[in-house]
Parts: sequence; structure tokens; C-alpha cells
Amino acid sequence: MTGPLHRTRRTSEISFPEFLDLGSTILRRQRVSDADAVFTRFLTFKTHRSVDEAVAFCALMEQRWDAGLEFTYAISEPEDASPYGAVSVRPDNFHVGFGYAMARDRWGRGHASRALKALVELALAQPGIWRAWAFCDAENPASARVMEKAGMIYEGRLRRWHVAPNVSPDPRDCLAYAKVR
Repeated sequence: MTGPLHRTRRTSEISFPEFLDLGSTILRRQRVSDADAVFTRFLTFKTHRSVDEAVAFCALMEQRWDAGLEFTYAISEPEDASPYGAVSVRPDNFHVGFGYAMARDRWGRGHASRALKALVELALAQPGIWRAWAFCDAENPASARVMEKAGMIYEGRLRRWHVAPNVSPDPRDCLAYAKVR
């Protein structure tokens, strides 16, 4: 199938470094050993109920990185390599989407916005990438602020866009942000 609903991009066209030192925030390729990473309630999937589920998720992220389909980074601090969050880059033809999650005790320290800003800039520096975008639950203003601090512009409300199973089984409204070149 081809056409506007089926986009493909050769994985060799997109690349991201496995390690980024952003000063007080470190991004490194997520590994299976990161299975204890903490995620928030506004995710589009249920939080992991067991270490085995987290290991399977991290293994899948490793496979997707190797295939060039998704680049997931563990977020940590220089003095403590234990991850407390994650940020993913998902290439799709001429644009990339982002997802991120942070342990509650690390909120408000600028880690997510630093990580997202660096990855948005890296994505838009890729040949053929024209748009970097993300969304958050309409009831998650802190996440909206992360995108704003990362240089993304509010584009609008996506009605009934995603399901946050940790909040409700029904589709929820989202706020869309993007940066273009």
C-alpha cells in the first residue's frame, strides 16, 4: 500500500546518538537493564505491573532502535546513572513525534524540557525532517509547559485523540505542539 496514509522512510536516513550530555541532564539509549524506569499516569499505555513487563518493554525499545523505528532514551543525572524517565523519538516520513515520561519526584527541575529541546533540534537537523511534534493530555498542563520550554508552539486541541488507560478507558482530548523548519 502506498499513498498519504502509508508512509515509509528508510531507516538509514535517520540517526540519533546513543548518548547526549546536556549538563545537568544525561540522555542515553534505553536498555533492558532500565526496566525499573518510572512512568506517569497520562501515558497511552498502562504502567508496568511487573518487572517482566518492564523488561519486555525495554527489549522492544532496543529492537525498535536497532531497526531505526524509534529512538528511546533513558533520562538520568550525571551523579546518578539510574534512569528516572524516558523520552522517545518516532520518525515518520518528513516529521517526528515525541513522547516522554518522568518520575514525579523529578518534576519541575527542567530535565524533560532540556531533553525534549535537544532532541527536537537534532530531529530538525536531519535531512528531510520538517516537523517535530508532540501532544499531551489536556488535563496535564505541566507537560504542555515542557513542550513550550522546548520551543514548540501550541497548534490546537485534538478532541478524543488518545486513551490514557491509567486515567480512563475513554479517548481523551489532547493539546498538540510542534516546531517546524
